[in-house]
Amino acid sequence: MKRTFLFLTLLLPIPALSQQTGTIDYPYLGVKFTIPNGWMGQEGEEAYLMGSNTKPGLIALIPHDSKTIQELEQEARMGIQEEGIYLNLSGDLEKFGAEGIGAEFSGLMNGTQVKAYMIGVVNPFGNGLTIVATTDNANYSSQYKNLAQQIASNLQFRAPKEPAKSREWKEWLRGSKLVHMNSNYDSGPSYGGYSTYSSYSTKREILLCSNNQFSYYSSSDMSFDTGGGFGGTNSSDDGRGIWEIKWDVVGNSTLNLKFSNGEERNYSLSYEDQKTYLEGARYFVIKDHGRCY
Repeated sequence: MKRTFLFLTLLLPIPALSQQTGTIDYPYLGVKFTIPNGWMGQEGEEAYLMGSNTKPGLIALIPHDSKTIQELEQEARMGIQEEGIYLNLSGDLEKFGAEGIGAEFSGLMNGTQVKAYMIGVVNPFGNGLTIVATTDNANYSSQYKNLAQQIASNLQFRAPKEPAKSREWKEWLRGSKLVHMNSNYDSGPSYGGYSTYSSYSTKREILLCSNNQFSYYSSSDMSFDTGGGFGGTNSSDDGRGIWEIKWDVVGNSTLNLKFSNGEERNYSLSYEDQKTYLEGARYFVIKDHGRCY
């Protein structure tokens, strides 16, 4: 049931949450679930969070990448040891339906003694979900297990719907070379008849082949003269792997690069004034580059 939690505010007051209630449907993720009566929800950075104005604690839906029940069981037995969060399995593992398991956990969260009931569910179409219902020890009861089970019972997975913009990005970038260049030169004051300056330049190339392989290369150079001394540095980076276009819950597109060494990088994509941007940086899109695998 692993996934970085990033919600150390679990036990803070909940009124700051937006007022989403009822059934929540994310067609671009292929996920649908229902918020329990008396609770409200909002999207977090890496989790969907639910809170109540009358009940303490919080419910979170957190993505995980486990593909089998056996993987979920192994991760549950390992517990959760992250900055500010230390939870260990404190109850028996229970099967939930054909593709899920649940269990009670206890430990520390942001310095507070807490208990939680978690249910991990495998998704045949992609990332699964872990449902976490938690509160401090004094307020914990079987109702948190019931809440987690209620959400898991109504949870629906289906094949994600690809946004039209993502399909357009895929066709536009396939077979292209993306080039980003940046440079700067600053002249400084003179000392004893010697001028001073500093300069740098960077260049980045991403070649996106039609077979979804890519090659990446970047270089940077910096030089300076202080009047009493001068010098410079240069560096480069390269790699190869597989590229794809991904999207979020509202259909925003991202270029995903999976390097052969296991590294992964993501670049948000945008198009303004007939210009292409990756992570807000301007890139030139070159079609007739004459080079690919």
